[in-house]
Amino acid sequence: MQQESCRVLVLGGYGHFGARIVRALATTPGITVIAAGRNPAQAPANLPGVDLSRIELCRLDTADPAFADQLAATGAQLVIHTAGPFQGQGYDVALACLQAGMHYIDLADGREFVRDFPLKVDAPAHAAGRSAISGASTLPALSSAVVDALAPQFERLQGIDMVIAPAQATPLGMATVRAVLSYCGKPFDCWIDGRWQPVIGWADPQPVCFAQIAPRLAAACDVPDHDLLVQRYPGVLTVRFRAALELPFLSRCLAGIAWLRRCGLPLPMEAMAGVFARAGRWFDRFGTDLGGMRVTLRGLRGGVTHTAHWDLTAPMLHGPEIPTFAAVLLARRFARGEPLPTGAHACVGLLTLAEFESEFVRWQIESAAS
Repeated sequence: MQQESCRVLVLGGYGHFGARIVRALATTPGITVIAAGRNPAQAPANLPGVDLSRIELCRLDTADPAFADQLAATGAQLVIHTAGPFQGQGYDVALACLQAGMHYIDLADGREFVRDFPLKVDAPAHAAGRSAISGASTLPALSSAVVDALAPQFERLQGIDMVIAPAQATPLGMATVRAVLSYCGKPFDCWIDGRWQPVIGWADPQPVCFAQIAPRLAAACDVPDHDLLVQRYPGVLTVRFRAALELPFLSRCLAGIAWLRRCGLPLPMEAMAGVFARAGRWFDRFGTDLGGMRVTLRGLRGGVTHTAHWDLTAPMLHGPEIPTFAAVLLARRFARGEPLPTGAHACVGLLTLAEFESEFVRWQIESAAS
């Protein structure tokens, strides 16, 4: 039975991704949206095109000692946590939501955060009889849906290679920039040729081809999929994720920073986040409005080598909408009265590629398998 009105609170609701989720849910029947953040006065400027009479504004600060009580006072049934970066965050927000009797979804892309989320949060979630879902974003929600859709082509899946290529002029939230720089030049383990091997974040960019955008240089990034897809597909020999900036010069700048950090130079990465974000805007005139994503699977079919590709092309700077789709789809599912899975889960296998495709159409985003 459909609920009369589902109260969904978006934490970080005036931010880079939170504002997009607020906009999407504000026009969804059966949902009352609460846009929450530290400075509600910023909401009008950060929510262009949103009828503010259709949403509620709320001041919430996760660092406030009274956060749990203030959260409970909102009467929300579901909280969507977008206030990153999640690298280095704990699970206090998720636990506060569960303590208040609320379901929880986040857009985390921090590898350890998402990987360890079920272990750390499952018992409280079951005790509360609520659902807690981490990683409801491009990675691992969409990426795992793509792999799930392509995997039946193989009798033995051996390799998974994923690349995201944002448009140069894509708006960047500071949380995203800080997340990118957090592992730039740092080693992390990847599953390569059947064993864990160290790679360096953003080092050694290599060219990658896409279906509808020009080739770009892609470099290794530390994401939850490195662990989650290895667990989901036993026997896979290699799982790799890379990101490809549109302009080669900026890719090489990141590679240079990675080399300096690898050599032990103590760069002030927190301070550099703002500088890098501002400097990147200087080069927007040299880029396009096209972003993309490519997932390539390799393995055996009928005893012979087989390769399958899935490509996505996002025009008109619509790429930043994609990380919000999983949370929006899950919130709408909940508002329709369809239960979310009790307990704590990484967002793997919870949504199908077909569900994402319905959102692609809204934004003129093209996707195809080959």
